[in-house]
Amino acid sequence: MADTEQKGRPLTEDETKEMKMGFDLEEMTRTAGWKTVSTWLEDRAHHTWMDPRGMEKAEWEWAELNAFHSADVAKQMIIDVQDLVTRAHYLHSVNIGEVKEYKKMKL
Repeated sequence: MADTEQKGRPLTEDETKEMKMGFDLEEMTRTAGWKTVSTWLEDRAHHTWMDPRGMEKAEWEWAELNAFHSADVAKQMIIDVQDLVTRAHYLHSVNIGEVKEYKKMKL
């Protein structure tokens, strides 16, 4: 096979941007700074609750609701980074021909 032939399909402009972003994020996850931030996110995602002592019921409920949403955002950020890295690897595999994409069948 000649060097000029492409084994996979060319990526769209959006897919190329998505792949670059995923690989950039993967590179970031290898840094010491990300390990620190990742630990903070994991802690917030899995160990966030409010101490009700000294609070009125309504105040505690508001604080608990905010803690819940903060934990949810932290979990989603971790998932988003992992998903974008995985997607970048998939798009790269499509581009170099390791993954064969098939057209959807019409029913």
